[in-house]
Amino acid sequence: MNSFKSLTTVAIAVLLAGQLVSTVLAAPNDEQKMQLQALKLDIRKTSNYLKRGMVTESVELVRDIQSRMEKLGTSGDAEVAAELQSLAESLAASHGFLEIEGYTLKPLGAPTPGAAPAMMANAPAGLGTPVPPAGAPTPLPTAFPSANLSFTKHIAPIIVARCGNCHVTGSRGGFGAPTFAALMKGPAEGVVIFPGDDIGSRFIETIESGDMPRGGGKVQPAELAALKTWIKEGAKFDGTDPNAPLSQSAPAPNPAEMVRLEVTEASGNEKVSFSMDVAGVLANRCVSCHSGNNPRGGLGMENFARFLRGGDSGAPFLPGKPQESMLVRLIKATGNERMPRNGAPLTADEIAKIETWIQEGGKFDGASAQDDSMQRTHQIALAKKATHDQLAAMRAESSQQKWDLGMPNVKSAKVDSPNFLAYGTMGEESLKEYVATADKAADKVRGLMKIPASTPIVKGKMTLYFFKQRYDYAEFGNMIERRDLPADWKGHYRYDVTDAYGSIQVPAEDGYDLDVLLGQLIASSHVASLGNGTVPEWFSDGVGRVIASRISKSDPRVVAWDNQLEGAFASMSKPDDFVKNRMSPEQNSVVSYAFLKAIMGRGNSFDALMNSLRQGQDFDASFQSAFGMDPSKLAAAWAMSGRR
Repeated sequence: MNSFKSLTTVAIAVLLAGQLVSTVLAAPNDEQKMQLQALKLDIRKTSNYLKRGMVTESVELVRDIQSRMEKLGTSGDAEVAAELQSLAESLAASHGFLEIEGYTLKPLGAPTPGAAPAMMANAPAGLGTPVPPAGAPTPLPTAFPSANLSFTKHIAPIIVARCGNCHVTGSRGGFGAPTFAALMKGPAEGVVIFPGDDIGSRFIETIESGDMPRGGGKVQPAELAALKTWIKEGAKFDGTDPNAPLSQSAPAPNPAEMVRLEVTEASGNEKVSFSMDVAGVLANRCVSCHSGNNPRGGLGMENFARFLRGGDSGAPFLPGKPQESMLVRLIKATGNERMPRNGAPLTADEIAKIETWIQEGGKFDGASAQDDSMQRTHQIALAKKATHDQLAAMRAESSQQKWDLGMPNVKSAKVDSPNFLAYGTMGEESLKEYVATADKAADKVRGLMKIPASTPIVKGKMTLYFFKQRYDYAEFGNMIERRDLPADWKGHYRYDVTDAYGSIQVPAEDGYDLDVLLGQLIASSHVASLGNGTVPEWFSDGVGRVIASRISKSDPRVVAWDNQLEGAFASMSKPDDFVKNRMSPEQNSVVSYAFLKAIMGRGNSFDALMNSLRQGQDFDASFQSAFGMDPSKLAAAWAMSGRR
């Protein structure tokens, strides 16, 4: 491991030498500083992942870090380059360990200024650009002679039409066949056409198995018969130049268009749900190989949008046509062609659900095709369908992982109560006292918000993380949320369907009231958990602050909010700035607090809104029904009234 690191360091120094000499010394700008800090935190995270045995997560993060370092390294700034060299040395330990474990990673180094990112340099490139044939292309033959097949008249048109996008104008999977000579040479793995032996030719085997073509039209029976006959007859070339582009061999049709998939929203009437039935299978069995900067076969599955883009062999599926879809062919294949390559094959039930999903159009029923990973898409679906106890068990596992990652090797305690799962950087007895305070605050919230006694305050329970020291509170935010927490924050909550937690810095004597802070976080989390995930943050945050003020108007934090109102109002350009999140985070929260204080005073309307949200109704529709207008219009009316 030490020799690997020293060699890596030398390589990095050589790679960076030219860059350091040629760049002008200039301090990194604020954006670059933020990126460098985020990289530093993530490098520490790769090490923490490995300590906990989370190797796959570490691999994905290392690949992401290298991609970001490459982009940042093109800035041409000497100080940035020096920082990247230091970061690369810090990453060397995790990088080296993963390579020893057999994972394929990019060499650990930074690009020189102006160089193309490595991920682009590794992309397949065509070996030649075919010259368009003179005159209008002739149609692809539908019938072929039973003997004496011509390569130029019969075979070349088939190859261009069925394999053109991937292997004639490109080099997908490392195999480019822009000419007859390249076709007969085959890829680096070996020859694919053996003259006189159609059965032993890999070219025919991949077509007969359904594995190819993946990106173009299907090879028709008559075309396959012609290809086999041509090979049996010796795979002869009857053109003038075996190194000429195939499209010059004969007036062939244009290659079949690659299928381009777009996200199609599910109607809700489908028999199979992508998020519930398919995403989890892909996440657990496919993503480990099909993710990062160099996914296997060029097919990334980090999220649904990336999945739809396909890979080296084109679209992963054809909506409505499961048996013609690459994904189905591969998961039903045998031998070395079967996917996933590692581990057991998919079960018959898993395959059937994927086939049905494709038959129904391959539609998406998750929250975000672009932002949510396959795993998160599945987890959200599970969380929404789970019972209170099932979701609590899911969150308990997630909460433990967060604590281990955020506070590794820190002496801590854990307490589980009916309302909360709590972790803390103090002894168990002290933590029990904090949990008891949280239980009392929860009772106050239940009464103030008229939460039915039979309803949990937060479905699936809420996790509370208590920190004695400011450093630990801030470090937890850095490691888990990947952000720097504002200096004046004493606590905050996070709710995203799968997770619900509050992070609290325990107050010193004569500081602020812990029960007020807990009441705020519990109330905000309760509201955020309603409306089937549609409640905006400004609303749940504002409600939590109003509840805090009702528990104690004299709490120092509440008094500070009231004192900030005038300045926050003065900074607004439009009455609904806080609804549209156009203000700084703290000013947005302060104005939301004032707005919610006003509308929560309208008891009947606010109660109607909350009852609708507790029934799982959409926030916008519930708000419109309760107040007779949307939040922006009500904010304008509130401003006209003097914000009373």
